Amino acid sequence: MDVKPAHVPSAEKPEDSNDDSKAAPAVTADMNQELFVEGRERLVSSIDATNDILHGLRHFNKDQWILCYPSTSENNESTSPLSVLRLDIKLGAAPKANTLVDSLEKSSVGQLLDERMSRSLQHLKSLRVRISDTQSKVLVTGDLNSGKSTFVNALMRRELVPTDQQPCTTVFCEIHDAARENKGVEEVHVIRDMNKYDVNDESTFERRTLHELEQIFSEEEDAEDELPVLKCFCSDAHKTEESLLHNGAVDIALIDAPGLNQDSVKTTALFAREEEIDVVVFVVSAENHFTLSACEFLQNASNEKAYVFVVVNKYDQIVNKDKCRRRVLEQIRELSPRTYEEADELVHFVDARSMCESAEGDQAERFASLETNLHDFVLRRRAKSKLLPAKTYMERLLGDILFLVQLNEQAAQEELAAARRELSKSRPALASCESNSIKAQRLVEGEEDKLVSSITQSTEETLMNALDTIGRGESAHASVSLPSYPGLFSLWQYAQDVRSALLASLQAAVTQCEGQARGATTDAVAHITKAGEAFLPAGTDLPKRVFMPEAMFSKKPGTTALAGLGVNVDVVQVRVSDLFDLQHHVDLVIGATERRSKAAEKERALASPSFTLGLGALSLVGSHALSIRSITEAFVRLTDILGSCVVRRWAGPALLVLSVGAVAWVVSDMPQAVPRNVGRNLRKELVNGSSVVSLPGQNGLLQRQSKNVFATLHGMRVNREVRKVLRLASWDIQEKFRIVITQHRADVQKAEVQEKLAETALEWLMQTASRCSSVQAEIPSTLEGTAA
Repeated sequence: MDVKPAHVPSAEKPEDSNDDSKAAPAVTADMNQELFVEGRERLVSSIDATNDILHGLRHFNKDQWILCYPSTSENNESTSPLSVLRLDIKLGAAPKANTLVDSLEKSSVGQLLDERMSRSLQHLKSLRVRISDTQSKVLVTGDLNSGKSTFVNALMRRELVPTDQQPCTTVFCEIHDAARENKGVEEVHVIRDMNKYDVNDESTFERRTLHELEQIFSEEEDAEDELPVLKCFCSDAHKTEESLLHNGAVDIALIDAPGLNQDSVKTTALFAREEEIDVVVFVVSAENHFTLSACEFLQNASNEKAYVFVVVNKYDQIVNKDKCRRRVLEQIRELSPRTYEEADELVHFVDARSMCESAEGDQAERFASLETNLHDFVLRRRAKSKLLPAKTYMERLLGDILFLVQLNEQAAQEELAAARRELSKSRPALASCESNSIKAQRLVEGEEDKLVSSITQSTEETLMNALDTIGRGESAHASVSLPSYPGLFSLWQYAQDVRSALLASLQAAVTQCEGQARGATTDAVAHITKAGEAFLPAGTDLPKRVFMPEAMFSKKPGTTALAGLGVNVDVVQVRVSDLFDLQHHVDLVIGATERRSKAAEKERALASPSFTLGLGALSLVGSHALSIRSITEAFVRLTDILGSCVVRRWAGPALLVLSVGAVAWVVSDMPQAVPRNVGRNLRKELVNGSSVVSLPGQNGLLQRQSKNVFATLHGMRVNREVRKVLRLASWDIQEKFRIVITQHRADVQKAEVQEKLAETALEWLMQTASRCSSVQAEIPSTLEGTAA
């Protein structure tokens, strides 16, 4: 492809050299067509490869890795490294307005990139269809009243499309060669749906005459429905070798488009239609130059079409033509640099209306030069007019893809390094925390077992001593005193009061044990918490549970004092044995096993002499209880004695005296005997468990054998309550470790996921970069050998 040297803007263009001594051999039309087809096939292959790459990049952005977008600074936002995939999101209309891309979330940028890639995929599809199409489409567009329709009529050498000082063209009007495409019939096809259009099926279009064009434009100007497309089949007045339409080689469609800024709907449609165009002929008024809409359109078109054919119309009406030429060329240099480089062939200053009025001289010469260059650009240089736009778009798109891939490759390397740095810290921290958790748990469990064992033993010993104390008829706690003896006639109430007082003293002893357990538990909780937290990582800020000792051993509202003792309600009821414990004395006489025990000796020492005089005399011999044999021998001797007459005579009075004395003694000893009997009976009931019920939370049965059921039950109750509190404190420590371990494990897992994701992304990005570079390297060769 022949490329001219860069053009230097000036009022007058330098003339091309006429030295043909070094010119390359001429390329025939057949050779040119063959090379064109070959280049087109290569370009189609490149488009397919690029399509696969872009599809993969889009899925990669959606499913694996949200693509990073290059940050834009306020001072450098106009020089973004991207062109086709550039996100033009700005705040405000000022040229230096801050871009919003940097302030968006990464996911939002990823969605915007996905939309941009989706449009690019659609455009690639259009490109493939366009370059595979044998027809070339030439779009004539420009600002309102720039003379587009007049220029089209000048090209056709006939008044074909209507012209007016007011905007006239309101729809897309495609001009085709009637002889080649419609069997020589000149007419207009009004098409409402281009996807269904078939030139051989009249149901897909409305047939009108060429003379009705102006009427059709007028009818469609205010239409609310979607605008139709007009296909005008006409004959060209030029000779075949000069005609653009009737050229004998390639089907050409000359499209007259609505003007920019006519309205937003038509302007948007024009921008969308540009994608299916091979050549853009942009008509600009020499009086107004390029408007903002014209600049935007040309910048958008230059993303794909490096070259735009520019017609500066109404040039003959300008007085200072040099100034006009200089300013137009300066604008073109900014908008389309490649067009500027070949401005001699692509930028023409003419007056289309003068040509329609059969101009002569310089005007006709300039317009003839325009036609020749346009004819060559569209037909003889098809590689530039039809393939080069696709090649240009592909190069820019692949450049954007490669830039994004390399940018994200660097980001993946940074994330991979960051993930590995994080793993080098979080894994040891996790292992250390798990090890410390085990150590803290062992420490806490040891403290718990030690304290619970100590408190349980202390409680049981205290309550055993308390039971022994009330067994002697004494108060088990200094805070409770026994009632005063009210007299013989209130003996039963006295026994009731003594029993209640002894139970109250026992309750006080239990409460004292609970208080001691609370104090020891409070100290233990503080010690366990401090010792356990010493193993936690430094700087761990976790909420602490507030321990309330008063909540231990709490009772439900309305419960009686007996509930805290865990005894039956009938234990407070007075029994006959509380006054005269006959069974106790019988047990002393006949109980051999208990007689030999120390407990039996204490009970005999505490036994009341109020049983009977004879039985009391036989009950004690020295310091040991009589055996059955001793009792029998004593009874025989007593019988012998009673057999004497003297004895029988004095037996009655003596017995009476002894009985009266015994009764007197019993009555006088009642204030001491009742507490002893009550305490002894109460102790026996509590020790043996006959009056002990299940304590709260114990589920009834005693799971442990014991010689003192009452003390053991309360020991187990205190054990359970203390252990519950300590285990709660232990659970707090373990919960803190669990939270910290969970955090460390989450950090490790997050870093591992990040590492895996970064490794996978890096591998994929490197492969994609290689594929992209390979396709990039192939694209320049697609047009080699074609006539430029």
